[in-house]
Formats: sequence, C-alpha cells, structure tokens
Amino acid sequence: MTHPSVHAHGAFDRRRFLASTAATAAAGVTLSTFPFGMASTAAAATGPRSLVCVFLAGGADSFNMFLPLDHNTTDQTYETYRRTRGALAVNARNILPIGNGDFGLHPLLPGLASLAEQDRLATVMNVGPLSRPTTRADYLAQRQIPQSLFAHDAQQKLWQTAQVTTTGNEGWGGAITAAVANGAGVAPSFSLNGSNAWQAAQGAKYARLSPTVPISRLAGYDGSMWNWIPNLDAVAGVIARGQHAAAVSVNAFDRAAETSIADAIATTEQLQEATASSESNDVGMEDIDQNRLARQLEQVARLIKNREALGMPRQIFFVRMGGWDTHGEQAERWPALLTEFNEAITKFAGALDNLDLADSVTTFTASDFGRTLTINGDGTDHGWGGHAFVFGGAVRGGHYGTFPSYSLDNNPDDVGENQRDFAGRLIPSTSVGQYSATLARWMGLSEPQINAAIPHLANFDQRDLGFLR
Repeated sequence: MTHPSVHAHGAFDRRRFLASTAATAAAGVTLSTFPFGMASTAAAATGPRSLVCVFLAGGADSFNMFLPLDHNTTDQTYETYRRTRGALAVNARNILPIGNGDFGLHPLLPGLASLAEQDRLATVMNVGPLSRPTTRADYLAQRQIPQSLFAHDAQQKLWQTAQVTTTGNEGWGGAITAAVANGAGVAPSFSLNGSNAWQAAQGAKYARLSPTVPISRLAGYDGSMWNWIPNLDAVAGVIARGQHAAAVSVNAFDRAAETSIADAIATTEQLQEATASSESNDVGMEDIDQNRLARQLEQVARLIKNREALGMPRQIFFVRMGGWDTHGEQAERWPALLTEFNEAITKFAGALDNLDLADSVTTFTASDFGRTLTINGDGTDHGWGGHAFVFGGAVRGGHYGTFPSYSLDNNPDDVGENQRDFAGRLIPSTSVGQYSATLARWMGLSEPQINAAIPHLANFDQRDLGFLR
C-alpha cells in the first residue's frame, strides 16, 4: 500500500521514527495507549482520589495470610484449617488476631495487623473470576465457568479485566482511567512494573515508569542539553519530522505512533516539572533499596504527593511483586516474600500518613488465583478463589464476603468430583466484578459506567461489598 504523505517527506523513515521512541525509556517513561475510543466523564466524587493495585504475581497463598482462629461454624475453625493444611499450617500461637479474634494474620504481617487495629484494613474473602454465583454442580457441569482455570496467564488476565474469557483486552483499571481522565493531555494512570491488562482500555492511556530511573524530559526536547550531547538536535529533528509525517498520514498505525511520541513528550515534561525539586521527591520512605515492591510504591507516593501540581485529581497505579508461585519450598521461601510485602505496605502506608494523604488513597491486592488448601509435600498448587486485602483511610475495616469451608469432607466449596474427592481448589463466593465495582464506585464512576466495564455484575445481587466509605 502506498502512503503519499510518507513519500512526500523523503527524510522520514518509519523505522527510524519508531526506533527513536526508545528514547522514552531513557527518560524513565514508556507510553501505552488505546487511542481510538471515546472517554466518558466519571460521576462527581468528593476530593482527589488515588487507586493503587498491588498485584502478587504467581498466585499468592492467601489462605496462609488471612487465617481462621475461631468461628461459629464447625468447618471454619482453626483446627479444620490445621488438619487440611498439614505441614504448612501456621501455628495458632503465632497468628496475629484481628477484629474480634475470629480471624488473624500471618505472624510476618505485623504492618497489616496494625492497619487492621486502626480499622483501615479490609479482607475480601474467597474472591475470584465468576460470571455468576457458582456451585460445585455448576463446576462439574462446566456451566459458565471461567476460561482456562488454574493457568497463570489466563487467570491474571481475567482478574485484571473482570471477565471470564481471555478474548477481552480491556481492563477495569483502564475503564476507570477513561472515566476520570476528563480529556487530560497526560493520562493520570501509571504502571511501575511494565505493561498489564488492568490499565488497558479504549480511550485510556497509561505511562510505564521505572521505579529506579529519575523522570526526565524526552531526549532531544530539552534545549539546555543540545550544546553538550553530540547530534541531539539531529535526534530531535528526526522525531519532529517523523511526527509531522505521521500526523498527516492516512495510515492509522502512523497516527498511533505519532500520538505515542506526542504523549511521551507531554508526559515526561509534565512529570519532570512536577517532581524536579528534592522536596517534591521526598516522601519519607527510607532504607528500602533492597525492597523492589517498596521502590515501586515510593514512586507512587511521589506522584500522589504531586498530583495537584500535575493537575491529576484522580490517579490510577499498578505495581507488581513476583515470586508467589510456590509449588515447592514454600516454608523456606515465604519468610522473604512476606517480609518484603509487609515492609513495603507498612512504609507506603506510613508515608501516606505523614503526607496527610491516607484518606484519599486506596490500595488493594490482586493475584492470579488462590492456591490449593492441600499441599504437595512442601508447596501448594494452583487454585481458584483466594483472599484479597484493601487498605486506606477510606476503608471500613473488617472482613467481607463469605468465608469458605476448609473441610476435607463434603466440602460444598471445593471443585472435587464427588463429596469424598477433595481437590483443595475453592470456588469463589465473591466475584472479581463485585470487588472491582466497589473500587470503581469509590473512584467516582457512575452506575452505567460500571455496568459497561463489568458486564457480569448484573448477575450478582450485591453490587457494592461495602468496604469503602
């Protein structure tokens, strides 16, 4: 196919133009965009708000994070948990009680326990991808069951899109971004750990930032650098000529590339201006150099601190911590995982408190899936439902949803093929759609916007789980 606009500018080479976009990585920013959709406006909500997704990649064994201690129903007691979990069961004497003492947290999560004591930590119990309330009979008959259950890549996508098939490419975080951006030139959505499905949606953009590389203007657009970096003006010229040619091209790919470059220029310029001073960068998170999750959250805290200067009253963030696929050596690997997670969350929550921002920031966890209640020697396998945490000043503390049965016998929540065949994989009692709708509503989305982003929500009676004020 011939593109007259390209041939009319002989100096423009599409490959050179695209290669020049790599300069955004050197600036600490990469742009992801779905430019062909129309953004809508979110319903009014009081004051600035920021939403932070902490994705625990690999499938976190949340059944050993949030633990039963005592309960009115026999199969939900600690002793039932201990018998089912076997060698990986946490000793009851070490569990950190929260709330009224019916439940507790792993002893290596004292920071989360402190948030619970302040009524700022909510646990959403047994949540996972669902298209409608689902029973063991539904699972055995494969009636409207999520696609590719127990597979990492598929289940990560289903969690991040609130869907039950992997064909969709729009995340519910992206739907929030499209609603709250209000046509802003620089989208208020940032990933501190690469690309993801959660922030992708029609009409939504997000910037991929490095937690360790300072944000700086796109190379070639800072005139003060031209005198001492060889050929920098030539680099700027290539980008400028490429932008012009792409902007007038009839080819949608060319126009998308031009939009990406323009966004990178605007984003790096705006972010650098807002975070240039040492005061704007200081959020009080110290001694975290070896904690990769904390480094990501430190950059998040900086951008939240400067959201007024950035003109971003609503912001969306994605951070990720890997290592949770514990098929083996779970007892040996977990101390390091939980210590890093607890330290990062504790320091981030402390920074928000010190900046007087805690009431306007909600942080939540998600993961590929929960793990099996049963163990395979020294680890656990891929499951389905699992527990999630939400914390912040707007959070109503406590536990939400329905706690599942941990019983080995006649377990109604298990996917086993008959009453005596225990698989250890729990059918969720709360859907990702209900979880995400509650968070989206807090961010100001209207009911029609939520319905559009989460089509299966109509199949559930409870549209708001109630853990946010």
